[in-house]
Amino acid sequence: MRGQGSTRGGTIALKGATLVTVTRGTIPNGTIVLRDGKIAAIGPNVDVPAGADVIDVSGEYISPGIIDCHSHIANDSINEGGTTVSSMTGMEDVLDPSDVNIYRDLAGGLTVANVLHGSANPIGGKTLVIKLRWGRTRAEDLVFQGALPGIKFALGENPKDMRQFGQTGPRRYPVTRMGVEYVIRDAFTRAKAYRQAWQDFERKKSSGQDAVPPKRDLQLEPLVEVLEGKRLVHAHSYRADEILMLIRVAEEMGFKVATFQHVLEGYKVAKEIAAHGAGASTFSDWWGYKVEAADAIPYNAALMTKKGVLVSVNSDSAEHARRLNTEAAKSMKWGGLSEDEAMALVTINPAKQLRIDKRVGSLEVGKDADVVVWTRHPLSAYAIADRVYIDGTEYYNRKSEDRRLTELKKEKDQLASAERAGRGSPAGTELDRPRIASEDGHGPRIDDGAPSPADATRRPAAASPQAPASGSVWAITNATIHPITRPAIEHGTIVIRGNRIEQVGANVQLPAGAKTIDAGGADVYPGFINARTQLGLNEPGPRGFDDVSEMFDYNPQLRTRVAYHAESDAIPIARANGVTTVAIVPGGGVFGGEVAVMNLDGWTWEEATLRPNAGIAFNFPSIGGFGRRGGGGGAPAPGGGPDRTYEQLKKERDDRLDQAAQLLDRARAYAKGGPDRTKDWVLDALVPVVERRLPFIVTANREQDIRDAIAFADRVKVNIVISGGLEAGAVAPLLKEKNIPVILGDVLTLPSREDFFHAAPYQVAGQLAQAGVKIAFSTGDSTNVRLVPYTAAISVAWGLDRDQALKALTTDAAEILGIADRVGSIEPGKDANLFISKGDPLEIRTEITRVVIEGKDVDLDSTQLALYKKYLARP
Repeated sequence: MRGQGSTRGGTIALKGATLVTVTRGTIPNGTIVLRDGKIAAIGPNVDVPAGADVIDVSGEYISPGIIDCHSHIANDSINEGGTTVSSMTGMEDVLDPSDVNIYRDLAGGLTVANVLHGSANPIGGKTLVIKLRWGRTRAEDLVFQGALPGIKFALGENPKDMRQFGQTGPRRYPVTRMGVEYVIRDAFTRAKAYRQAWQDFERKKSSGQDAVPPKRDLQLEPLVEVLEGKRLVHAHSYRADEILMLIRVAEEMGFKVATFQHVLEGYKVAKEIAAHGAGASTFSDWWGYKVEAADAIPYNAALMTKKGVLVSVNSDSAEHARRLNTEAAKSMKWGGLSEDEAMALVTINPAKQLRIDKRVGSLEVGKDADVVVWTRHPLSAYAIADRVYIDGTEYYNRKSEDRRLTELKKEKDQLASAERAGRGSPAGTELDRPRIASEDGHGPRIDDGAPSPADATRRPAAASPQAPASGSVWAITNATIHPITRPAIEHGTIVIRGNRIEQVGANVQLPAGAKTIDAGGADVYPGFINARTQLGLNEPGPRGFDDVSEMFDYNPQLRTRVAYHAESDAIPIARANGVTTVAIVPGGGVFGGEVAVMNLDGWTWEEATLRPNAGIAFNFPSIGGFGRRGGGGGAPAPGGGPDRTYEQLKKERDDRLDQAAQLLDRARAYAKGGPDRTKDWVLDALVPVVERRLPFIVTANREQDIRDAIAFADRVKVNIVISGGLEAGAVAPLLKEKNIPVILGDVLTLPSREDFFHAAPYQVAGQLAQAGVKIAFSTGDSTNVRLVPYTAAISVAWGLDRDQALKALTTDAAEILGIADRVGSIEPGKDANLFISKGDPLEIRTEITRVVIEGKDVDLDSTQLALYKKYLARP
């Protein structure tokens, strides 16, 4: 992880790859020569210099290095809370070359990043462009020499309220958008007066007059540089009104905005942005995570491009920066950009925005030798970086990393074995397992003859009663059908009667009068299942309702489905990407409530409900309450704090588990009370769990938490499904032994520990599947539900079998949630939940053309599509 590059100063020839030049087309079976830090030659027929290190990369792809126009990596601190105008601060003063995220992003093909100040100030600090030369120990060795300096501005909600950044006490001015505008106008008014004072001084001095120089003002000097075109303005922005405001202020004060950052409503004022000459550096598809992101649409980059704006796609996230190549690919799906246009979003366009395009951003002779070798086309969801060169030096090599990590694992295992031997306790003992009381509060439990953990996902009665199929009959013909449970059917037909699939095959006799839809050879898959979400409970945008978490510790009685908002804007957005079914999981406390399984269509929550209760949400208490990312990491322990010892925190965790165990004991006793017992809704909800008819859906991410959760389940004799599981690969044999399935949390996340392999979250699905553990995928939230196929795709890129990935999105997810008798495959008798795609649905670029839920050809319109059409038509 710490090397400074394996080849320095020599000549390298990469032969046999497809060269994605970005600006000069694509060259199949080409050669690129890197010499003295520059691209020396490129083309299909290149004479390789004598003595060059020739590397055969046949079958792979080479692109220019990826460029991120909005990053915060390598920063120790990014926000200044003491003033509204912090232009005297600068990122060069807090640059940290040892930040592990440099390495992680480099491994994703990123070679250049624009490191920005935060967004707490209307006028923030100075920015810095760096090259990701991982392993260099001096901060100055990362600096992109010759890059034009910049400064960060911020509009909207962030500079209005410092409390979101942890500031306490009186609120800081401003607290309105009008106040933000005033701060900027006032600062530039002062900067212009400051510049004039210096100009007057220089004029008097040059004419021989006695003159006293003005007092230096480090706050105003960077703004003078902006006025003189020597420093670029990068403005954090969201809403159309504030974007237009800054354009007009800039024009009034006599400077240009280089880029609007985030610019999520840029599509609404694309005409004005283009006329001003500003660039737009945006997210690919983030939306709904705050009130100003309500009108964000995934078509933004494409729409602004079509309106003449110079657009890039940025990260604002060390995790997203590792896959900006596929973030760019989304604008092919959402907006119809070409491959070259999509690649430009993360290469030549950000280079132009940063005024470094003469050096980087495309594969051209004379440019810096910043290149990436990919396993597949860089816009493929399956592409991963094999080698990354900066200035002709190899800074990342995937095969070398594999060897290094293999050796490191051996060393760690040896150290761990030695530590266990020193404690006199073999691996797998109960040293760290929680205390669990027996049913009477004393001693060990005895076997009560309950089903084994192998029955963890045995479902009770079917999701909901099904009447015989009836209703109108229609058919999809001329399709490549992927039933999942058997091989694909070419030129196949699916007959749907009412809400049910009636026939599937290559030689199907159509019922008389059946309406037909010719798929034109397109692919048909079962609808995807996102196995953990907050969809319908947590509404993004101005409505902003939140019904995810109740206030008490033990809430198993909560009927989650009754809070499902069938009119949530997020529902049609999710299903437009082939997601037809979701599990909605409440949070809060230790037991969160029922896990309901919903179809993404229906006038009411009753109509949408596929299975009322697939299990009880159990937020496994983690020692210290650490982490809830990617499906959660455990309910926080009360009283946790930085001054508490590990032993104190562990005791608090174990006390909470004892309380949970005692509640389960009471539920067992309650179950034996007969029909005349007094109704206790909490205990009543736990009866199917203690009788092993329903599992606990247990949120746990860390390896030790997962082990402790399994130990808890064994001792209290309940069945569990692990949810989250981002370190579950380390526990895979135990999970297989216990037949415990895993609903993976969002794997599109950073590794949970700094010493983990950069792609560890991407590899966990493959590790589990290889061990024979049944898995499903999930995203955990309400706005990214549509991204669940891409969590599967990146898992395929990093080792998961593609067929297994499709099962995890369909049949296996259905089995884990107890709905396999209804959905998950295309078979006669099952509900008609399916979609039509123009190719592989795991590929980000693939278009979904039709979605069917319970036999209904549902509308693919959404608020986002409506906004796209509206502003595409703006003259």
